[in-house]
Amino acid sequence: MARNHNVSDNTFGNNAAFIQGGVKTTINIGSPEEEDSSWLEKISQTNPTYDKKRILESKGPFLYKPFCWILDNEDFNRWRNTEKSGVFWIKGDPGKGKTMLLGGLIDNVEENPGNINLTYFFCQATDSRINTATAIIGGLIVSFIKQHQDFRLEIYEKYKGDLDKLNGPDGWYILSDMFEEVTQHPDLPYPVCIVDALDECEQEHGCKQLLKLIIETSGRVKWLISSRNITEIERELQAVDSSRRLSLELKENAEYVTKSVDLYINESIQNIMALKGDEKLQIRVTNTLKSKANGTFLWVALVIEQLRNTKHRHVENVLEEIPEGLENLYHLILKRLAKQKDKEVYQILLSTVTTAERPLRLEELLTFISFQWKDYRTTHSLRDIQDIVKDCRSFLSIRDDDNTVDFIHQSAKDYIMGAASKIIFPSGIEYQHYIMFTASLRAMFRTLKHNIYGLKDPGSDTATISPPNPDPLAPIAYCCVFWVEHLFRSCDSGASRDKIFLKDDRTLHSFLRVKYLCWLESLALLRSLVPQGVDAIQKLQNLLSGYYKSEFNGRHV
Repeated sequence: MARNHNVSDNTFGNNAAFIQGGVKTTINIGSPEEEDSSWLEKISQTNPTYDKKRILESKGPFLYKPFCWILDNEDFNRWRNTEKSGVFWIKGDPGKGKTMLLGGLIDNVEENPGNINLTYFFCQATDSRINTATAIIGGLIVSFIKQHQDFRLEIYEKYKGDLDKLNGPDGWYILSDMFEEVTQHPDLPYPVCIVDALDECEQEHGCKQLLKLIIETSGRVKWLISSRNITEIERELQAVDSSRRLSLELKENAEYVTKSVDLYINESIQNIMALKGDEKLQIRVTNTLKSKANGTFLWVALVIEQLRNTKHRHVENVLEEIPEGLENLYHLILKRLAKQKDKEVYQILLSTVTTAERPLRLEELLTFISFQWKDYRTTHSLRDIQDIVKDCRSFLSIRDDDNTVDFIHQSAKDYIMGAASKIIFPSGIEYQHYIMFTASLRAMFRTLKHNIYGLKDPGSDTATISPPNPDPLAPIAYCCVFWVEHLFRSCDSGASRDKIFLKDDRTLHSFLRVKYLCWLESLALLRSLVPQGVDAIQKLQNLLSGYYKSEFNGRHV
């Protein structure tokens, strides 16, 4: 029996086949013409413009004045106004406003572009789409090509034979070669690349490769980069001259940052309803925030958020209670949540969002919360989940465009993973991976079925398929793509109860026997069969093979 599924962007070639038992599933990719029109998506699946907008909005309203001081910085202007000036590196501790600083600089350059060709990329550790070296370089390449359609075909012709290898071990080398080809093209004068939050590039080896490429190409490309004060990054950027390193902790720069934070406080304080009409209290709040901020924008933003949700009579109490330092503030906020009636679901929410491989939509969160929360009722809706997330607004934010939940800042996730890990993960993070694997399996078992979209033509091109409304895959989209990853991570430390669930006749075995082809179909419909689905199948095969091999050896010792 053969069932046809059309899947674009696969690495197997036309009419590749998966064989499970006696059932053969043929996967037809599109024609060469279809592939030609979508080849840029193989290089990058994100839009840096939207990523910039989303990331900046998640940090609160952008205020220009606090961030324009760098436009008067002598070293920065020397770099900006000199051709082939190489790398300019802005570094500082968490919450110092590096991302907002680069966002303001990008806006300034785009208003007065001159003859430069600008591309940029904002990294975010919590989003697997934009937290790797290949994602960064791929995003920059596609941005340059979209700006210069005249050499798009030329680049395609040279690299079309390598496009299906981008998800393999040679992917980085292909992309780095392509980047050099693009940035050295005579039709691309004065290329400038801005990359924010290099420290949020998750793979250490990949980050080293990226930093090496930045140095190697800095004779032709001008780079403006930012990161935290990380030893490994410092080591790789030794070649960058001290005049092209702007440390936000250095005294002369720290003074500008402090003044900028003071401006930020002055402007933000105007929108707090509890302070309206009380000039004395407004002055007290302003002075207290300035004395405790220590030049940290994020600390101010978190306190302002607290004050916006505080009644006039409680403002003094908030001021007295608020500690200095980001971690101390996070600890106070978590302590408050632990005193609330819904403390259990707050812990479940934070552990789930922290462990997830990508930001989750509200409907996906509902799938995991309903599995873990003992007080969950079927009457709970997405609105209730949204309210729960808003209760944790000092750690999490909800994107307006797609209802996706993410950390407000990398430092918030670092706190949960570090100082608060025993509170959020009482049984260890590996056990949380096991919980998310189990929840995913149950949700898929209940939802997946053959031809879940009711397609009349089983050979339809996935690029032309529109999901029904409501989309039955929406609540389990994350589960379909990442359940194997959670299984794999839970097995790493033995948190999965000696892997007993891998045995025959257990839930996993039943799922693969009954729902395997439905799962493949869901991956195709979600356009995640390649590379995520293929990687998951390989990882699952390796895991099961290793388990049964150890079982066999154990019986014959």
